[in-house]
Amino acid sequence: MKTPFPRGTFVWVGMCAGAGVGLLDGARAAWAVGADVVGGALAMALAAAVDAVAAFAVALACEATIRLALWGRQKPRAVGWEMFSSVLFGMAVAASTLGAASGAIERKNRFLAAGIAALVSLGAAALGALLIPALARLLSRFRAAPAGATRDPITAPSVSPIVWLSIPVTLAAGASVVLVGALRVRGALNAPASRVGVVLMIAGAIVFPGALVFASRLRMGGRLVDRLGHRRAAVLSGALVGAAATTLTILHWSNDLRFLPWTHIVVGALVALVSGLSLWALSRRTELRFPRRMSMFGGIAVCAAVAVSLLASESETARKATFAHAAWVGPLLVEARRVLDRDRDGASKFFGGGDCDDGDASIHPGTLDYPDDGVDQDCDGHDARLATLLPPPFAPVPAAVPADLNLLLITIDTLRADHLGAYGYARPTSPEIDRLATSGALFLNGWAHAPSTRYSMPAIATGRWPSAIAWDESIWWPRIAPSVRTIGESLKAAGYFTAALYSFDYFSLADHRGFERGIDLFRDDRAALHHSVNGPMESHGSSSQQMADDAIAVFESHRSGKVFAWVHFYDPHLSYEPHDEVPSFGSQRMDLYDGEIRFTDLHLGRLFQRLRDLGLWDRTAVIITGDHGEGFGEHGITEHGFDLYPAQTKVPFIIRVPGLPPRRISRPAGHVDLAPTLLNLARAPQEPNFLGRSLLPELSGVEPTTASPVVFQEVSSERGKKRALVSADWQVIWNWTPDNTTECYDRQRDPDAKHDLWGHANAPECRRLKASLQEMVSVLSVPPDLSAKLSKGLFPPGAPMPAPRTPLDARVGDGIRVLGQSASATHVRAGQNVDVELYFECTKVLPVGWRPFFHLLGPGGTFRNLDHIPLEGAMPLERWRPGQRLIDRFSVSLPVGSAPGSYRLIFGLFKGAARQPIVPVAASDGNGALRVLEIQLDRAP
Repeated sequence: MKTPFPRGTFVWVGMCAGAGVGLLDGARAAWAVGADVVGGALAMALAAAVDAVAAFAVALACEATIRLALWGRQKPRAVGWEMFSSVLFGMAVAASTLGAASGAIERKNRFLAAGIAALVSLGAAALGALLIPALARLLSRFRAAPAGATRDPITAPSVSPIVWLSIPVTLAAGASVVLVGALRVRGALNAPASRVGVVLMIAGAIVFPGALVFASRLRMGGRLVDRLGHRRAAVLSGALVGAAATTLTILHWSNDLRFLPWTHIVVGALVALVSGLSLWALSRRTELRFPRRMSMFGGIAVCAAVAVSLLASESETARKATFAHAAWVGPLLVEARRVLDRDRDGASKFFGGGDCDDGDASIHPGTLDYPDDGVDQDCDGHDARLATLLPPPFAPVPAAVPADLNLLLITIDTLRADHLGAYGYARPTSPEIDRLATSGALFLNGWAHAPSTRYSMPAIATGRWPSAIAWDESIWWPRIAPSVRTIGESLKAAGYFTAALYSFDYFSLADHRGFERGIDLFRDDRAALHHSVNGPMESHGSSSQQMADDAIAVFESHRSGKVFAWVHFYDPHLSYEPHDEVPSFGSQRMDLYDGEIRFTDLHLGRLFQRLRDLGLWDRTAVIITGDHGEGFGEHGITEHGFDLYPAQTKVPFIIRVPGLPPRRISRPAGHVDLAPTLLNLARAPQEPNFLGRSLLPELSGVEPTTASPVVFQEVSSERGKKRALVSADWQVIWNWTPDNTTECYDRQRDPDAKHDLWGHANAPECRRLKASLQEMVSVLSVPPDLSAKLSKGLFPPGAPMPAPRTPLDARVGDGIRVLGQSASATHVRAGQNVDVELYFECTKVLPVGWRPFFHLLGPGGTFRNLDHIPLEGAMPLERWRPGQRLIDRFSVSLPVGSAPGSYRLIFGLFKGAARQPIVPVAASDGNGALRVLEIQLDRAP
C-alpha cells in the first residue's frame, strides 16, 4: 500500500538533507584551508545552517509546485488547452533562455553563455512541464474534485516503463538542442551565425516543455519495454542520458562548461539526491507519523538555523573557509547582508559584513577614511593618518656601467615565475631567459602589485601602486591621468630615444591610456594578430615573432645614441596554442601554456642574438618580468584577474646590466621599483612621483642598511577588494570586501600558499604584517595631495568663494545647488583641452546611493563618460555637508579625429536607472541632466 505524504514532508526532508550535505561541504571547506578544530567545527555549523535554510526555501517551493502539478493532473485536460499552455510556458522558457545567453554575452563572457543557457532552459522546461497541466486545468475551468477526493496526499504517479526512457531522453535532447543553439551565439546577437543560434534556441525552448508533457503521458510501449519493467527501463534511460551527458561534457567542457559554478551545482544535486532517497525510503513504510504542529516546529528549526549562521559567521576562519570553498554560503550571506543593510551603504554589521556603524552611511568598509579626523570611516580598526610616501634616494651608478647605456624593458603577459627554468621549473620552457638570468641579477622574490594587465602595467609605467595613481575613468579600463609622470616621459627628458611596442589592444593609441606619453615610436598594430574571442579574456593568434622583429628594427635603426625600448610579448595569454617551431610538452592546458612560453623564449633569443651581432649587447641593460601570473587550479582558481595568490602575482624579475656581475637576490622587489631603477641606470635625476625604490644597490652588491622591504599588492573588481603584503618570508592577504577575512602563508615552508596560518599561535608574524598592511592601506586610501585639493576646492559655510564666470543657479534634487561654471574656452580645435570649473553648494545631506555623472555629448551620437569623484577624488558625495561650497576642476579633451560641431557637457545624480530631477526644468536636457556647458569644436583649417 502506497503511503501518502502529509503536508510539509518535502520541506522537512529537504531541510534535513540540506543540513547534512552542508555539514559535509563545510568539512570539505575547513579541510581545504587547513582550519583548526574550532574553526572547522564553526565552518561546518555555518555551512549546515545556511544550506538548511536554503534547502528549506527550495523544498517549500518544490512542494508547492508538486502539489499544484498534481492538482492539475487530478482531472483530464482538454487537449487544446494543454497545447496552448505548452506554448505559453515554452515562450517563457525561450525568453529566459535567450535572456541568460545574451546576459552572459553582454558581460563579454563567452565561457558561460552556452552552459548557462542550457541549464536555464533545462530547469525552466522541467518547471513548465510540471505546471502545464495545472494551467490547462485552470483554463479549462474544470470544477474542483468531488467531495471526499483526496488532494493532500502525494503518491508516486502510475507510469509505464516507457516514461523512464522517454522523459530523461527528452530532457537530454532538449538541453542539447539549446546548447547547440547557444554555441552559435558568439558575437553580437545580430550577427548571421548568432541569428541561427537564437532561432534554434527559441524553437528548442518553446517545444521543450510540451515535449516533456507528452513524454510523461505516454502509456504505450511495446513488448520490449513492458518486459524491461520499471527498474530496467530506469537503468537503461540513465545509461543513455549519462552517455549523452558525458559526450557533451567531453566536447564542450573546455570552452563552454568548465566555467559554470560546478560546486554550487554539485551541492544542489546532492541535496536533491539525498532528499529523493529519503522520500523513497519513507514511501516504503506502511505508516508515517509526523508532529501535528509540524509548521511550528519547522519555523523553530529555521530560526535556529538562522541564529547559528549569525553566530558562526562572526568566526573569520569559518567565514573564510566557507566563502572560498563551500557552495552556497558566500552568495547567500552576501545577499543576507544586503537585506539587513540598515543604512543602505552596501555593507551590514551582520554575517561578517564588517560595518562598524550601520546607522551612518558614510561609515562602512570600502569608503574613504579621512586622515586624522578621529573617525574610522572604513572600519579597519583605526583612523587613517596623513603621511607622505618618500622613496629612498638614487644610488651612484658604478663606473663599469656604460655611460651610453641602452635600456630594454621586456614584459611578458601572464608569465608565472615558477614556470621558468631559472626559478627551478623542470621543463625546458625558457633556455634563453635562463641564460640571461645566469649573466644578470635574478630576483627570487619578484612580485606584481595587481593580477591583471590593466593595473600592473600602469604600475610599471608610473612607479606607483594602482591606488596611488590618479586615473581618468572616462573610458572602460581607465587611463593614467595626464598629471601622472611616466617612465617614457622621464627617459625622453634624459636624452633617450624612446620606443614602445605592444601587442594587446589595451594599449591602443586611440585610447590614449598614457603609455604613449614621452614615446618617440609607439606601435600597437601587432595587436591585430590576436583575434578576440568575444572580449579581452581570450584571443587566438600569435605575435612573438613579429614583436621580436619590430624590436630588432628599433635597435638596427638607432645603433648610436641611447635607446629605451619597452616591448610587451602577449602569446602566453589565453588561448594557449601549439607552435611547430618549438618542442611540444603535450596537449593539456598547462602543456600548451608552457609551449607558449617556449615559443616566446625562442624569439627573445633571436632578439638577444641580433643585439650581439649589432655590437649593442655590451651596452644594453635587459629587464624581463611578467605583468602577472596565471592560475591552474591553485585555490580552485583558473586564469587571473581577481586574486593575489603567488600563482597570479609572483612573476620573474631578471635584470642584466653590462658591467655588473650576476647575482641571486632574495630581497623582495615589485613592479613599482622598475621605473626608478631604469631612471637611476640612465644617470638621470630622481623623479619624485616614482614611489618605488631603485634596485641599483642590490644590483651593485651594496650591503643593505635598511630592513628587508615588503611588496604591497591590491585588486579591486566587481568581486570586491583584496589587499596583500609580501615580505621575504611571509604573505598576508586581506580579503577586505565582501569577505572581511585574512590569510597568511609561510613563503619559506609553503611557497605555493597551500596552508593558511592566520590565527595560528605559532605564526605571530602574521599579525604584525597585517597591521603593516592596514597602515599601508590607510595611507594609500587618502588621495594624493589631499590637503592641497581640499584647500583650493572646498569652502566651509560662510567662507568667501570666487564667483563663476557663467552663473547657472540650478538645483539637482534636494541636496545640490549648481552655482555656475567657468570654462577656459568655448571654441576649440581638435586636440585641445577645455579646463572646466563647476561651482556647487550642498543644501542638504544627500541620500545614500546616489552618485554624480559627468557626460559629454556630441554630434553623431558621440558620448564620453567623464564620471569622477569631485575635487580629484577628495570629496565623495557622502562627505558633503549642508552649507559647504565646492569648486570641482577637471579637463575635457577633444582628441584629434573628433567630429566638428557642438558638444554639450551635462551633470546630474544617478542611482541605478533613476536620476534626480533638475530645477528649473528649462535647465534640464529632458533626461534628468543639467546642461552645464556648450563647447564648439571648429573644423580644421
